[in-house]
Amino acid sequence: MPSRRRQKGFTLIELLVVIAIIAMLVALLLPAVQKARESARRTQCQNNLKQIGLALHNYHDVHKTLPPGQVNSTFLADNVGRYAFPGEARILQARNQNSLQYQGTSWMLHILPGLDQAPLYNSYFFGDNVRTNGDLGAPANDSSILYAPRTELPFFYCPTRRTQMQASGTFAYCDRVDSVNPSTGYIWNKGGNDYAGCSGSGITFHDNNSDVTDRQTYSMLPNQLAATIYTTTNPVTGVTITTSNYTQFTQNIGIFGVNSSTTFGGVSDGLSNVIMVAERRIFTNPVAANFANLRSSDGWIWGGPATLFSCRIAPHSGLYYDEADSLHDQTVLALLADGSVKTFSHNIDLRTWQNLGNIASNIPVSMPGN
Repeated sequence: MPSRRRQKGFTLIELLVVIAIIAMLVALLLPAVQKARESARRTQCQNNLKQIGLALHNYHDVHKTLPPGQVNSTFLADNVGRYAFPGEARILQARNQNSLQYQGTSWMLHILPGLDQAPLYNSYFFGDNVRTNGDLGAPANDSSILYAPRTELPFFYCPTRRTQMQASGTFAYCDRVDSVNPSTGYIWNKGGNDYAGCSGSGITFHDNNSDVTDRQTYSMLPNQLAATIYTTTNPVTGVTITTSNYTQFTQNIGIFGVNSSTTFGGVSDGLSNVIMVAERRIFTNPVAANFANLRSSDGWIWGGPATLFSCRIAPHSGLYYDEADSLHDQTVLALLADGSVKTFSHNIDLRTWQNLGNIASNIPVSMPGN
């Protein structure tokens, strides 16, 4: 009778050991893979900012000034002073019926030709406001309709955060031009942005705690700004200074504002010492949407809270929608006025960060190392 041959194979214990080893290898390799992917996304984010910087410099070369931070022709006023009319961008009108000259556009629209988007720029009808262009569109040469405000532009997104607007997903509770109530849904599901122009180091926006949609950029008249100025004395040195909490005060002013026309010659603090554009804060918690200071805006073509930020608060503080922030580990990327892109820690000294937002404070800036 032939003897049975014992077949070779893994025992249960051996199999479990192999599985455990594979699991350990995966656990070791996964962070490295994620780190490599984030490094690639971070590099792309830096390249986006560099492209934006080149476009801004090209605009300056042609027009001898930087584009306006936002364009507005109508204003309201609160107990502080004048601010851009919040409805100027978002009121839907019939085509060619813009008797009040509503605009509401951002600086991003004006640099499109420098970003190889001249056809998109040319499709925008400057006789109408943002909402009318976004809802009605403009005919293209191939008989299709172009909706410039609703166009996804990859270089306006940080790939670590997102690559599309996600208006009905993660970023559903952002305020947008086409809707003031997230529960009604949005027509505009494209055209978001993760970068914003620097308005300076003071309070930039009028806010209304009982109406989160009643907010826009301050553009105070001289007498209104003067009413915000006060003096303060350093208890140690005894030095008395004149200051204001608002961005429009001389020592707080940044590159972008309402109907601004900043030149590089006017950046007296030095192009390498002033932030021009940075990654911005976007709150995604639906509860935050109920609070004026925590509800973010979205839309690259929309002038105001969606495309401007202030250096008055340190990055990633979580206190206000107007601060800089990113999803990069403990850092935020910023484009300086000289066209370079620098990395700044979330823990940067607040006074240094504020000085980086100003164009003419005449205060020396010690640039943090990268």
